[in-house]
Amino acid sequence: MAEPLTAAQIAAKAREKDQESFQIYGSTPCRLEEIQEELNEKGMVEEREVKTHCLAASAAPIPGGKETQRISPEMHNKKPNDDGSILDQIELFDWKLEAEDDSQGEPCYRLAFSPKKGVKALRGRDAVIAKTSGRCWVAKNDFSKIRLEGRLTEPVEVVGFLVTVCEVDFLTTTRRLAQGVAAPEQVRYRVW
Repeated sequence: MAEPLTAAQIAAKAREKDQESFQIYGSTPCRLEEIQEELNEKGMVEEREVKTHCLAASAAPIPGGKETQRISPEMHNKKPNDDGSILDQIELFDWKLEAEDDSQGEPCYRLAFSPKKGVKALRGRDAVIAKTSGRCWVAKNDFSKIRLEGRLTEPVEVVGFLVTVCEVDFLTTTRRLAQGVAAPEQVRYRVW
Protein backbone atom coordinates (compact mmCIF):
# COMPACT_ATOMS: atom_id res chain seq x y z
CA MET A 1 0.00 0.00 0.00
CA ALA A 2 1.31 3.45 -0.94
CA GLU A 3 2.17 6.03 1.69
CA PRO A 4 -0.53 8.71 2.06
CA LEU A 5 0.29 12.04 0.47
CA THR A 6 1.35 14.92 2.68
CA ALA A 7 -0.45 18.27 2.53
CA ALA A 8 2.54 19.82 0.70
CA GLN A 9 2.51 17.00 -1.88
CA ILE A 10 -1.23 17.50 -2.48
CA ALA A 11 -0.67 21.26 -2.91
CA ALA A 12 2.17 20.56 -5.40
CA LYS A 13 -0.07 18.20 -7.40
CA ALA A 14 -2.80 20.87 -7.44
CA ARG A 15 -0.26 23.41 -8.75
CA GLU A 16 0.80 20.97 -11.51
CA LYS A 17 -2.85 20.39 -12.47
CA ASP A 18 -3.52 24.15 -12.55
CA GLN A 19 -0.53 24.78 -14.80
CA GLU A 20 -1.35 21.82 -17.06
CA SER A 21 -4.94 23.01 -17.52
CA PHE A 22 -3.80 26.55 -18.24
CA GLN A 23 -1.27 25.37 -20.83
CA ILE A 24 -3.96 23.38 -22.65
CA TYR A 25 -6.97 25.66 -22.34
CA GLY A 26 -5.63 29.06 -21.38
CA SER A 27 -8.05 31.22 -19.49
CA THR A 28 -11.80 30.99 -19.69
CA PRO A 29 -14.02 33.91 -20.68
CA CYS A 30 -15.52 35.74 -17.75
CA ARG A 31 -17.05 38.96 -16.53
CA LEU A 32 -14.98 40.93 -14.04
CA GLU A 33 -16.82 43.25 -11.70
CA GLU A 34 -14.57 45.74 -9.96
CA ILE A 35 -16.08 47.58 -7.01
CA GLN A 36 -14.19 50.53 -5.58
CA GLU A 37 -15.44 52.17 -2.41
CA GLU A 38 -14.20 55.30 -0.71
CA LEU A 39 -14.62 55.17 3.05
CA ASN A 40 -14.84 57.94 5.63
CA GLU A 41 -13.01 57.96 8.97
CA LYS A 42 -15.69 55.72 10.53
CA GLY A 43 -15.32 53.11 7.79
CA MET A 44 -18.67 53.97 6.18
CA VAL A 45 -18.95 54.03 2.39
CA GLU A 46 -18.92 57.60 1.07
CA GLU A 47 -18.62 56.84 -2.63
CA ARG A 48 -19.00 53.62 -4.62
CA GLU A 49 -18.02 52.91 -8.22
CA VAL A 50 -18.71 49.65 -10.07
CA LYS A 51 -16.91 48.78 -13.31
CA THR A 52 -17.66 45.66 -15.35
CA HIS A 53 -15.14 44.22 -17.78
CA CYS A 54 -15.60 41.25 -20.12
CA LEU A 55 -12.38 39.29 -20.29
CA ALA A 56 -11.61 37.25 -23.37
CA ALA A 57 -10.31 33.74 -23.27
CA SER A 58 -7.78 31.82 -25.26
CA ALA A 59 -8.41 30.46 -28.73
CA ALA A 60 -7.94 26.88 -27.46
CA PRO A 61 -11.44 25.41 -27.24
CA ILE A 62 -12.50 24.12 -23.86
CA PRO A 63 -14.33 20.80 -24.23
CA GLY A 64 -18.04 21.55 -24.35
CA GLY A 65 -17.33 25.30 -24.41
CA LYS A 66 -18.31 27.85 -27.01
CA GLU A 67 -16.02 29.61 -29.47
CA THR A 68 -13.98 32.22 -27.60
CA GLN A 69 -12.05 35.35 -28.43
CA ARG A 70 -8.29 35.29 -28.71
CA ILE A 71 -5.90 36.66 -26.14
CA SER A 72 -2.22 37.31 -26.51
CA PRO A 73 0.00 34.24 -27.03
CA GLU A 74 2.05 35.26 -23.97
CA MET A 75 -0.79 34.00 -21.78
CA HIS A 76 0.09 30.46 -22.85
CA ASN A 77 3.68 30.84 -21.66
CA LYS A 78 2.69 30.92 -17.98
CA LYS A 79 5.47 29.92 -15.62
CA PRO A 80 5.32 29.32 -11.86
CA ASN A 81 5.00 32.57 -9.89
CA ASP A 82 3.75 34.52 -12.95
CA ASP A 83 0.29 35.30 -11.60
CA GLY A 84 1.08 35.34 -7.91
CA SER A 85 -1.55 32.81 -6.88
CA ILE A 86 -1.29 30.80 -3.69
CA LEU A 87 -0.71 27.52 -5.55
CA ASP A 88 2.01 29.06 -7.70
CA GLN A 89 3.90 30.00 -4.53
CA ILE A 90 3.36 26.97 -2.30
CA GLU A 91 6.87 27.26 -0.87
CA LEU A 92 5.81 30.42 1.03
CA PHE A 93 3.37 28.46 3.20
CA ASP A 94 3.12 25.74 5.78
CA TRP A 95 0.49 23.22 4.63
CA LYS A 96 -1.71 21.01 6.78
CA LEU A 97 -4.23 18.36 5.72
CA GLU A 98 -7.30 19.26 7.80
CA ALA A 99 -9.80 16.73 6.49
CA GLU A 100 -11.30 14.98 3.52
CA ASP A 101 -14.70 16.44 2.73
CA ASP A 102 -16.87 17.71 -0.14
CA SER A 103 -16.74 21.04 -1.95
CA GLN A 104 -18.76 21.98 -5.01
CA GLY A 105 -20.29 18.50 -4.80
CA GLU A 106 -17.11 16.43 -5.09
CA PRO A 107 -14.78 14.63 -2.66
CA CYS A 108 -11.78 16.80 -1.77
CA TYR A 109 -8.75 17.13 0.41
CA ARG A 110 -9.18 20.23 2.59
CA LEU A 111 -5.79 21.86 3.10
CA ALA A 112 -5.00 24.73 5.45
CA PHE A 113 -2.15 27.07 4.60
CA SER A 114 -0.43 29.70 6.73
CA PRO A 115 2.62 31.94 6.27
CA LYS A 116 5.89 30.07 6.67
CA LYS A 117 8.19 31.57 9.27
CA GLY A 118 11.60 32.74 8.12
CA VAL A 119 10.63 33.59 4.51
CA LYS A 120 12.91 36.30 3.12
CA ALA A 121 11.48 39.79 2.85
CA LEU A 122 9.31 40.19 -0.23
CA ARG A 123 7.91 43.27 -1.97
CA GLY A 124 4.60 44.37 -3.40
CA ARG A 125 2.03 41.72 -4.28
CA ASP A 126 4.35 38.89 -3.21
CA ALA A 127 4.64 40.39 0.29
CA VAL A 128 0.86 40.39 0.57
CA ILE A 129 0.55 36.81 -0.69
CA ALA A 130 3.21 35.64 1.77
CA LYS A 131 1.14 36.98 4.69
CA THR A 132 -2.13 35.22 3.86
CA SER A 133 -3.67 32.14 5.40
CA GLY A 134 -6.69 30.10 4.43
CA ARG A 135 -7.94 26.84 3.00
CA CYS A 136 -7.76 25.08 -0.34
CA TRP A 137 -10.03 22.23 -1.42
CA VAL A 138 -8.35 19.90 -3.93
CA ALA A 139 -10.31 17.23 -5.83
CA LYS A 140 -9.31 13.74 -4.74
CA ASN A 141 -9.81 12.25 -8.22
CA ASP A 142 -7.56 14.56 -10.27
CA PHE A 143 -6.05 17.21 -7.93
CA SER A 144 -7.97 20.12 -9.52
CA LYS A 145 -8.32 23.18 -7.30
CA ILE A 146 -12.03 23.30 -6.42
CA ARG A 147 -12.17 26.10 -3.85
CA LEU A 148 -9.64 28.52 -2.40
CA GLU A 149 -10.31 31.00 0.36
CA GLY A 150 -8.09 33.11 2.55
CA ARG A 151 -7.27 36.37 4.19
CA LEU A 152 -4.37 38.59 5.14
CA THR A 153 -2.94 37.75 8.57
CA GLU A 154 -1.46 41.21 9.25
CA PRO A 155 -1.13 44.60 7.50
CA VAL A 156 1.63 44.72 4.87
CA GLU A 157 3.50 47.77 3.58
CA VAL A 158 3.72 47.42 -0.21
CA VAL A 159 5.25 50.75 -1.22
CA GLY A 160 7.40 51.68 1.73
CA PHE A 161 5.48 53.87 4.12
CA LEU A 162 3.19 55.19 1.33
CA VAL A 163 0.78 52.25 0.95
CA THR A 164 -0.23 49.69 3.54
CA VAL A 165 -2.61 46.87 2.67
CA CYS A 166 -4.68 46.45 5.84
CA GLU A 167 -7.11 43.72 4.86
CA VAL A 168 -7.47 41.22 2.04
CA ASP A 169 -9.87 38.35 1.76
CA PHE A 170 -10.62 36.20 -1.24
CA LEU A 171 -12.72 33.30 -2.48
CA THR A 172 -12.30 31.29 -5.68
CA THR A 173 -14.65 28.48 -6.70
CA THR A 174 -14.71 26.33 -9.83
CA ARG A 175 -17.24 24.38 -11.84
CA ARG A 176 -16.70 21.30 -13.95
CA LEU A 177 -17.11 21.69 -17.70
CA ALA A 178 -17.41 18.87 -20.24
CA GLN A 179 -14.71 16.20 -19.97
CA GLY A 180 -14.12 17.16 -16.34
CA VAL A 181 -12.21 20.41 -16.88
CA ALA A 182 -12.32 22.58 -13.73
CA ALA A 183 -12.93 26.20 -14.75
CA PRO A 184 -13.39 29.32 -12.59
CA GLU A 185 -16.94 29.93 -11.46
CA GLN A 186 -16.27 32.93 -9.25
CA VAL A 187 -13.25 34.87 -8.06
CA ARG A 188 -13.80 37.44 -5.32
CA TYR A 189 -11.18 39.70 -3.77
CA ARG A 190 -11.71 42.40 -1.18
CA VAL A 191 -8.78 44.70 -0.48
CA TRP A 192 -8.53 47.57 1.99
